[in-house]
Amino acid sequence: MLVFAHCKSHKFDVSPELLQIDNLMWLQPDSATRELSRFWANYNINSTDAFNKHYFNLLVSEALFKGGYPQSNRKRLLKAVDYFDTTDYWLSARAHYMNGVGFKAEDSVVEALYEYLHVLDIVDEHIPTPPHPRFMMLIHCRIGDLFSDQYMQEPAIVCYENALRYNDYGETNPLTRSYLLQDIGFQYDKLQKFDTARYYYNEALRNSPDTNNLNYKKAQFFMAMLDCTSGDDFENGILKAKKLVLQSPEPYRNWRYVNIGLIYKEVGQNDSALVYLHKVFDNVTKPAEQSYVAEFIHEIYESQGDTLKMTEFAKYLIEKPSNERVSMARVSTLNSMFQDYLTRHQERLQYQSRRRAIVCVSISAAVVLLVIFVFAKLRNKKKALENQKLQDEKQRLQKDFEDSKHRQFEALLKRVKSLFDEKKNKSLPFIINEFNIVYIDNLNDICKEYPNLSETEKNILILTLLNFRIKEEAELLNLSENTVMKYRSNLKKKVDFDQISSQIR
Repeated sequence: MLVFAHCKSHKFDVSPELLQIDNLMWLQPDSATRELSRFWANYNINSTDAFNKHYFNLLVSEALFKGGYPQSNRKRLLKAVDYFDTTDYWLSARAHYMNGVGFKAEDSVVEALYEYLHVLDIVDEHIPTPPHPRFMMLIHCRIGDLFSDQYMQEPAIVCYENALRYNDYGETNPLTRSYLLQDIGFQYDKLQKFDTARYYYNEALRNSPDTNNLNYKKAQFFMAMLDCTSGDDFENGILKAKKLVLQSPEPYRNWRYVNIGLIYKEVGQNDSALVYLHKVFDNVTKPAEQSYVAEFIHEIYESQGDTLKMTEFAKYLIEKPSNERVSMARVSTLNSMFQDYLTRHQERLQYQSRRRAIVCVSISAAVVLLVIFVFAKLRNKKKALENQKLQDEKQRLQKDFEDSKHRQFEALLKRVKSLFDEKKNKSLPFIINEFNIVYIDNLNDICKEYPNLSETEKNILILTLLNFRIKEEAELLNLSENTVMKYRSNLKKKVDFDQISSQIR
């Protein structure tokens, strides 16, 4: 039932009478309408607060809809929509749903879909899963009907399947299930997926609670038309379809006749097609419906070469066009709106999934952290001692390394000094060789980092690193001191002496 539990503990005082009427609404709308009249005639009505007045008008709108009457309280309903948007999300969803029904009755299809999708957004945002199954079945069914009317089969299938799922989730109504199965089959029929359509029609017949209800006859008619369309048994199919049309109530016959007329047109029996299409054209009163049928009649007369009749219906279509371009633009708008909703819905599902995952991870993490904390207290002292030992060892090894590097450099300085003193200006190759023996890797790194150094610049760099004075470098390189000074000055612009020196000393 659509009596919402949270209303009873709501910050507003909900009238018990209105709650009882809400209970009654979904089973006996006529009785609910009588109770609404009694409620409004009650002498205490003047003391009714704003919440209950809006609640009353929402129930009136729902009762009128379920009773098949126009919304005579539409302006009051619109006020209820605005009111509930700021007070109660569940009543807001129902009010927007009824507002969508009103727009659809006025053939404001885009506005109706906007309201229906707004209902789904409200449900997605506020109502916990699973929401009220019957209401969710109704809203998805209404959106499916809207798409079906616009020949948008794919989104209609999505909506009818959602409606079927909610119907099955709640207290399954066999008749409603039969209707929904038939609606899904009809969409596949339109898509010319005949095997799938036949499956759903058979399921609709199987789930129908009896063989005398209108839905059962309708499913039989669609099965007969499917036999004609698919070419399985045209003659028997068309005879069965005609018989079933005569058994249908008068308001439902016209579009059955259109179906039969189009079947005859498709198989080339144009005279028979015209009989049924003319019958519908003469009976319907809405211009859009007449234009729809007139287009098929015009096509038949054109194919027959009947210029007089063709001109007559061409003139009619010019005066009362079917606005196909506007219709296509509307279909595009509706499809875009629905795809946007599906995107929002998927994003919300992903967000909820992420939140659940975060909660689970957070709980798991909290447990793990608690365990870690308990054990950490026992291990902290030991770990601190181990860390201190490691730090001391690291510092010792670092000091040993620095000392070793320093000793190695000092030894190198002694060797190259000895070479210089011994061989004077002929000792350069030996000095460079001694440097390479110890620091070949460092020299390779320097060459990679500074590839544009000349051989003389490399030699001066090595000699400078080995603490040779300018005069000594000039003697070794057979250059003037000024020239060596210029080399040194240029080298300081090219290389980072401090960095290179720290690497080898």
